[in-house]
Amino acid sequence: MELSEIKRLRQKVGLSQTDLARKAGVSQAHIAKIEGGKVDPRFSTVERIMQCLKEEEKDHCSAYMTTTIYSVQASDDVSTSARLMRRKNVSQLIVLREGHIVGMITEEDLMKFQGDAHSTLVDEVMSDPPPTVSGNTSADTVRDMLLEFPAVVVMDRDRTVGILTKTDLIKRT
Repeated sequence: MELSEIKRLRQKVGLSQTDLARKAGVSQAHIAKIEGGKVDPRFSTVERIMQCLKEEEKDHCSAYMTTTIYSVQASDDVSTSARLMRRKNVSQLIVLREGHIVGMITEEDLMKFQGDAHSTLVDEVMSDPPPTVSGNTSADTVRDMLLEFPAVVVMDRDRTVGILTKTDLIKRT
């Protein structure tokens, strides 16, 4: 492999020189010199850089997530969530309180529910919140999580950016 390949691979996976340098444990200036052919790096440095680039090339869950996330408030009544699920043709909704995810209401929760859907609040029926991951989590890791949970929420720092369900990952096959 020629060192000029590093720049092409870095750009292919969408990393800046600074991001790659941070991940590989070298300076951005060193990455620039390597890409420019101005320095002959040690084999171990090239190996670390290539490992970082391979990691970035993995099958990340952000490629499969749905960016439209349907939600209800914890203070909404159960009938509101059932109507929204039917209207949007989804099997679960994120439950929010003051903008934060506090739970999830699923078809299973609705099937188990016995009571007045107009006078019972979502937070009395909801399940625990789904697990959260970053967008660069591997799709295989998310697949394993979906064997235990109905959905996984994708976060970018404190911001919700997507949701993954079994259906989303089945589409990748």
